[in-house]
Amino acid sequence: MSKPPEPRDSISHRYFRRVFRWFIGFAVLLTMVLVAETLWQGRDKLQTELTVYQRSFERSIAAALWALDWDKLNSIAVGMVEIPAIRGVRILDPGGSSEILRIGALPDPGAEIRGYGLTHRFDLIHEEGFVRERIGVIELHSSFDQVFERSQRQISLILLLGLLKTLVLWWIFLTVGRRLIAKPLTEMVEVLADAEPLRPMRLSDATRKAIDGTELGALQVAYDRLIERVQTAQKALEDVNCSLEERVRERTLELERANDKLEQLAHTDPLTGLPNRRQFIAAAQTLIALSRRSGRPLVLIVCDIDAFKRVNDVHGHTVGDQAICYVADCLRRAVREIDVVARFGGDEFVLLLPDVSAAEALAAAERVRQLVSGSWISCPNGERLRVTLSLGIAEWATGDVRLEDLFLRADERLYRAKAAGRNCTIADDTNAPSTGDPKAVRSAGQPAGH
Repeated sequence: MSKPPEPRDSISHRYFRRVFRWFIGFAVLLTMVLVAETLWQGRDKLQTELTVYQRSFERSIAAALWALDWDKLNSIAVGMVEIPAIRGVRILDPGGSSEILRIGALPDPGAEIRGYGLTHRFDLIHEEGFVRERIGVIELHSSFDQVFERSQRQISLILLLGLLKTLVLWWIFLTVGRRLIAKPLTEMVEVLADAEPLRPMRLSDATRKAIDGTELGALQVAYDRLIERVQTAQKALEDVNCSLEERVRERTLELERANDKLEQLAHTDPLTGLPNRRQFIAAAQTLIALSRRSGRPLVLIVCDIDAFKRVNDVHGHTVGDQAICYVADCLRRAVREIDVVARFGGDEFVLLLPDVSAAEALAAAERVRQLVSGSWISCPNGERLRVTLSLGIAEWATGDVRLEDLFLRADERLYRAKAAGRNCTIADDTNAPSTGDPKAVRSAGQPAGH
């Protein structure tokens, strides 16, 4: 089993990188809000201080201005400028258009509008009895530099804490992610890659504890159950295969037996059990080849049942089949093991005798003829039927080329035996037939001719 490709990245790293993009953006925005709030609070605090200074100096300035005591007025204004929160002082006429006194650093025109200046403006009131008279306007000037200077430490602390919080959270999330996600996933992948054969996941105790109750734990349980089902299916499949193999073996044996039976039927006569024409020809070709090489004699005997058509016509085909089986049994008992005996077709039989002389073949043929004619066949109607054979003998000669040459001579002598009165054997072209009792043949009701 090939191993899965190595991952190019950790899912925990990828996850937390994407999460921290949003987190860092939110942290920066929150830090800016905190810095702005700090600056705004510093501005409000500075504005409050200017209001306090207003209450401290407005009576004395108003008295000096009412008395037109310029030295005292200037001295008070210089003293005010020396206060850190106040950068400059300007006193205007009651209409606020003409400048009476100007002390300290004042912003350029429009600086407050642009947001760089901070001005606290209030009226100078002279009170005498029940009379209140506005005698001028005073402006206390400061700037946001004061706010920044006062808030610098607090802003630095906010920025430092924000950066430290981000780094610590990044480290915490990354460490926890590795422990709860990256390491369990890596171990699960390694276990799955090495699972040969298939088996449930075997994870370390730390990993089991880390994923217990999580989606990864559910994934492990689902995988183990899947493996159990696969193993159950494999076991069932193995059982089916074993059963199928056993059935295949049984069917194979049955097929082999059927083939053997078919092979036997292809080479055996189904009625008598003797070899059929095909089997006889194959055996004859082998014996002829041996006779050619060794020069040993080979004799063919052809025989058939006398008046067999009349037997079928008078007694029926069942008796005819009985007569054929009877003759086949006599042939089996009369020949040697090395001899080939076969049913050539119908009521015709052949015998192939290797390593016998013509005289020995004639004696064998007579033995067969006498064995067949020496008994009776009982018919279903109670009659007894005597069966006889006519036989023709031919010996393999030097000029013979094929089995047909030998067979033609033997068949021609068979017909001569038929013409000589049946129940006899013709061995050559000159010898008289060897025969049994012609009267016995005629008493069986056999007419002349084949």
